[in-house]
Amino acid sequence: MQRYIALIAAALILSGCAVKNRYIDEKSALEESYLFNATYLENSRHFKEAALFYEKLYKIDPNKIYLIKVIENLIKAKEYDKALAFIEEAKKRGIEDWKLHYYAANIYIAKKDYEKAKKELFRALKLSRDYRIYELLGSLYLAQKDYEKALKFYKSAYAQNPDSTLVSTIAYIMYFYLNRQNEALAYLESHIRIYGCDKKVCLTLASMYSLKNDINGLISVYKRLYEKYREKEYAKKLIQFLIYEKDYDQAIRYAKAIGDDEMLLDLYRIKKDYKNAYRLAKKLYELTSDVKYLGLMAIFEYESSDKKSRDVIMDVAKKLEKVIKKKRDPLYLNYLGYLYIDHDIDVKRGIELVKEALKMEPDSPYYLDSLAWGYYKIGRCEEALKIIKRVYYELNQRDDEVKFHLDKILECVKERD
Repeated sequence: MQRYIALIAAALILSGCAVKNRYIDEKSALEESYLFNATYLENSRHFKEAALFYEKLYKIDPNKIYLIKVIENLIKAKEYDKALAFIEEAKKRGIEDWKLHYYAANIYIAKKDYEKAKKELFRALKLSRDYRIYELLGSLYLAQKDYEKALKFYKSAYAQNPDSTLVSTIAYIMYFYLNRQNEALAYLESHIRIYGCDKKVCLTLASMYSLKNDINGLISVYKRLYEKYREKEYAKKLIQFLIYEKDYDQAIRYAKAIGDDEMLLDLYRIKKDYKNAYRLAKKLYELTSDVKYLGLMAIFEYESSDKKSRDVIMDVAKKLEKVIKKKRDPLYLNYLGYLYIDHDIDVKRGIELVKEALKMEPDSPYYLDSLAWGYYKIGRCEEALKIIKRVYYELNQRDDEVKFHLDKILECVKERD
């Protein structure tokens, strides 16, 4: 009989354990289900619904992590009063966590109650020195135009978390609000030396160098941007500044690096490296059959020729005649016209070509100079003088060639008088 009682007792104990285990398993499964739904909704930016599931989780297991998640999602859903109610309840229950004060501050900022927000943040600082507290204090003081205090807190945040947004904000406050431009530039340069040329930081630095018209500073920044990211836009900016500084060799090197033949052609022209310009224009003409490049070939052939022999002149003229049959571009019309005028090949035709170019660009000092020289060549010196005076005095084109033309035309007028 005792044996049967023992068996019954054992069976009861085992069944009790089974019930208990089943309860634990069900609770665990429910918790997992809620957690899955909460995280899925949170990642899908359905913050209000996510908060409800975190709240259910908190009721099953009053874990501080779930409480914080409820508050976070309510704030993201802009359910500020509900979030604040959870924070106040947590404080009454004696839960100590800097995030409760931090999130309370965020809510008060949203409600534009900045003094309460500051009090909460200073309470948070007693519990933690997390950079986010300092950053939020910095933004509060910045909004209130207390730039010195804003700078102090942003610097404290940056000391822990030296990211690009913080250093850019610090530099911005120094440069625009505290009139400490050199310090702002030094702060950004120091950050870049230590952490590298992040796009945001380098572009902030570039904008400040641009305001100071510091071309060398801009060259330095865009070099670093291009070297790190290899983006053409940075190389093109760099080339512009190198041209401004007349550093054509470096500019050519970068134009070659990005394979920008149009820019390279311009650089050869600016540098007056007509031999290389001719070779590149020839290559582009062979690749594209675009008469624009044939016209440039002709110009560069003439300019690169040491001795302007009859053969060279006629070959250039032949190329340009071919170009203007297909493209009545004022550049080529004027160049061919001036060639005919200057070398006394066909002055009258040269004048007609220049006049056609002037119809398209009536105020071009170069085309007006060509016309004046054409009139001089056919003895219309008074007309030539009016035009060349306009070029020299009004349009301020005073290179050696224009000066030579002016002197010759004045001489002609004096002789006639």
